[in-house]
Amino acid sequence: SQGHRLAKALGHNIVAGVPSLFTFDIKDRRLDGLAGTSFPAVRLALSGRGKKKIEQTGPLLITHWGLSGPAILKLSAWGARFLHENNYRAEMTVSFLPDRNSEELYRELLAYKEQNGKKHVRLWSPAVSPKRYWSRIAEYCGVAENTVWADLTKTVMTSITSELTAAKFAIGGKGEFKEEFVTCGGVDLKEVDFRTMQSKLCPGLYFAGEVLDIDGITGGFNFQNAWTTSRIAGMSMVS
Repeated sequence: SQGHRLAKALGHNIVAGVPSLFTFDIKDRRLDGLAGTSFPAVRLALSGRGKKKIEQTGPLLITHWGLSGPAILKLSAWGARFLHENNYRAEMTVSFLPDRNSEELYRELLAYKEQNGKKHVRLWSPAVSPKRYWSRIAEYCGVAENTVWADLTKTVMTSITSELTAAKFAIGGKGEFKEEFVTCGGVDLKEVDFRTMQSKLCPGLYFAGEVLDIDGITGGFNFQNAWTTSRIAGMSMVS
């Protein structure tokens, strides 16, 4: 942008801009036909070679093209550079029951099996997840349509437990509608005095808004950043 070109010409370092706050394109049969299904709270994790694991929590939504919702948008923001460097191809781990680990869930399934042996597995579950998704995961793990809990093997219960606490999904790109909300990147924050928004390198030069290397985890935070930094800069210039 013109602001970045001016800042660079005056000696500032410009952190390269990449898209931030976007949904994920995921083609996976576990999601087929379930668009609109939502989860109130999940835990997501991205990891890659030489990269510390990036985690976020929050609501999740299945879409026609993959996954969206606040948890995905936050993860895309914190993982914006990692995803860009990997051409938006990465593996994501999803825990649909973030308040329980695999051992706890397995014990819960085992107890349910002992008390509800005659119920159909695909229709009845102790797990707190949408019934449509539970049915899909049971099918995905090899549970036949009329299988009852009494006939559920330990191997299948282990597979279901893994799918609900640490499911692996392959991210194939950004959401198909190119709906990125903001761009991360801009003037290096180490070169700005945030008490006044004045440049540390060029006295009399002030910065505000998206010209800075700032991007919030929702659009509202980015608006607030623009308003707040503009006010600080304006007040500093007239003081």
